[in-house]
Formats: sequence, C-alpha cells, structure tokens
Amino acid sequence: MPVKAPLAPPAVIPYSWTGFYVGINGGYSWGPWHSTDLSGVTVDPKVDGWLGGLQAGYNWQIDQRWVIGLEGDIQITGEKDSDPGISITTDVQGTGNFAAFHTITSTTVANEWKFPWFGTFRGRVGALIDPTILIYGTGGLAVGNFKVSSAATTTTQTFRGVVGTTTNPLGPPVTTGGGSVSETTTRVGWALGAGLEKKFTPNWSAKLEYLYLDFGTDTFFSDTGSNLDIKLRDHILRVGLNYRFN
Repeated sequence: MPVKAPLAPPAVIPYSWTGFYVGINGGYSWGPWHSTDLSGVTVDPKVDGWLGGLQAGYNWQIDQRWVIGLEGDIQITGEKDSDPGISITTDVQGTGNFAAFHTITSTTVANEWKFPWFGTFRGRVGALIDPTILIYGTGGLAVGNFKVSSAATTTTQTFRGVVGTTTNPLGPPVTTGGGSVSETTTRVGWALGAGLEKKFTPNWSAKLEYLYLDFGTDTFFSDTGSNLDIKLRDHILRVGLNYRFN
C-alpha cells in the first residue's frame, strides 16, 4: 500500500504593520490654561472634559523591529471651565438733596473658557516588542479652536442712612445686564506624545495614547481694551481602535 504524505502544517498568518488604516478613539483631556489681564491679575482655568474622534494613517514596517508612519486625527471635545464670577461692590453716599441716602452697587463678571475641537497631523516611529505589540513616539502639527466669553451683571439698591447701613431700603434691588463679550479663535501649535498599540488579528488593533498639545499664547478681547493673554495647552489620554486594509 502506498504511504500517504504527512499533512503540511497550517500557514502562519504574518502580522505585517504595513498599510493604510482608519479608526475611532475616545478619552479624556485636561487643559491647564493660564490667563493674565492688563492689570496683572492671573486666573488658571482648568479646561477639562471628554473627547472623541477619528484617525487615519499609513504605516511602513521597515524590518522585524521598526515601524514608521504618518497619522492624522480630528477630535470634538466637551472641554470647558467657568468661574462663579468676580464681584466688585461700591457704596456711595448721596449729595445735596440725596445726602440722607446711599447706594450700593455690585458688579459681577463671570467667565467661560471652551476648547471645542482640534486636529493633529503627526509622524510616528515605533519599535516592535513582539510581532503584535508596537511601542511608539509621535509628534507633529496641531490645530485647535478656542472660545472665551465674559458676561457682566450689575445690581443696585438704595438705602436711607449713611454708608454701611442696610436696614432701610427704598425698594428691591435692581439687576441689569452689564454687557457680554465673546471671542473665538483657531490657532496652530504642536503635538508630542507616545503610545502602545496591540494587534489582535492581522487587520484589527487597539491603542493607548498620550499627547501633549501646545498652542502658545493668544490675546483675547484686544479690541475692547480689556486684553486677556491666555496660554493654551492640553493633555490628552485616549484609547483607539484601528482597522488596517490589506
């Protein structure tokens, strides 16, 4: 009887990193901004919140150890911060026929800071820990959109008596809007970070990534005479899922 040849072992599917890929991501971002007005008063808003977006890129696997690539992404965010308002109160005694009265005026200025969206275009250089795990550094260009708003509210109330007394009001307090200003700008900066990506199949992979974004300092409300110089920066921690096309 003829002897059958042994069955060949199943082919091993290579985990090549070369190719075009697309993916989704989500995570959290925190922005320690720094704001200074013309008088030198500083405020440090914490512009924090969720983020989510899309990415696409292309990798070249040079050899069994090294991978280089290009990646772009676009993100929307819920990052924002606000303050309860800074109040300034004056108490002024009347003159002439109104000398028996005094008026207390309180003005509250509330601010809001937002980081609605950003995008990056970066290079990636990575080393393979094994054929399925890539650790990489990344850096490149960043573009971001920023919005700053400020609104003032004024409350006045007149009292009988001298300054400091509040026992004989002539009527209820009167509140009026003192005006509001808002400015939106888009700036170009840079991005730098690192990440870890794991292949689960030849086509699917997941990643964990950190990025630092720096957009320099921008001046808001320069046309109002109430300039605010704000240093714009952001820290990002996100996870993503990629699909590589054969």
